[in-house]
Amino acid sequence: MRGFSSALTFLTVLPFGRRSSAPPEASSLFYFPVVGMIIGGLLAAVDGLGSLFLFDPLRALLDVAFLALLTGGLHLDGLADSADALYLHHDREKALEIMKDPRVGVMGVLVLIFCLGFKLTGLWVLNVHHFWIWFLVVPGLARSSLVVALVFMEHARPSGGVGKIFYQKGRYGYLLACLIPLTLPFTIHIVWGLTVAGLFAAITFSLMFFFQKRLRGMTGDTLGAMTETVEAFFWVVAGLAGRGVV
Repeated sequence: MRGFSSALTFLTVLPFGRRSSAPPEASSLFYFPVVGMIIGGLLAAVDGLGSLFLFDPLRALLDVAFLALLTGGLHLDGLADSADALYLHHDREKALEIMKDPRVGVMGVLVLIFCLGFKLTGLWVLNVHHFWIWFLVVPGLARSSLVVALVFMEHARPSGGVGKIFYQKGRYGYLLACLIPLTLPFTIHIVWGLTVAGLFAAITFSLMFFFQKRLRGMTGDTLGAMTETVEAFFWVVAGLAGRGVV
């Protein structure tokens, strides 16, 4: 349970157990997809409550705000820093230096706006009363992408950092919990299960390839960027599914 508690307190602001200044435990990595699904379950409750009193655009905006607040903006910060560092094709050393800068540039702001906008449009279409399963799948897949990256990739900074403890290259047992959110779409239809699995593999490994090429590894910021990108992408996919477009 210590690993689960560590994952929950690291990925959310929930007051679960005692918070401390000590770094999270490596074993918490296994529980990242589970915590993602817990985030999705709480989001489903908020969405269901909002649907009773709010019109759809405002309900969706409440959902997006809740996601950001529940995670403390942890991954959004990484997305903005990664956008500032990598968009203009800086060399590796310059990009890593920019990521250390606490300020957010124009590109970081723009990417945040687009990311939150994509989430908003996907959630606008969905309603937990009809599409509840996506509320578990999407946050679960986003945190599963973290596990995949940490199992297959290395830290881009030689000195590492607090997050270095999470890097478990070659320890594939940590991937087992990722099967939970990947399996759920099969309960909708086998075609959806295969589609989601294929899209998840495509976007996750494409991002990993990009970060490997540019930085020769991952950083805390790029891990946050991956989480937000995968989540925004699958909210749009879920919205398309809700509309019957795909």
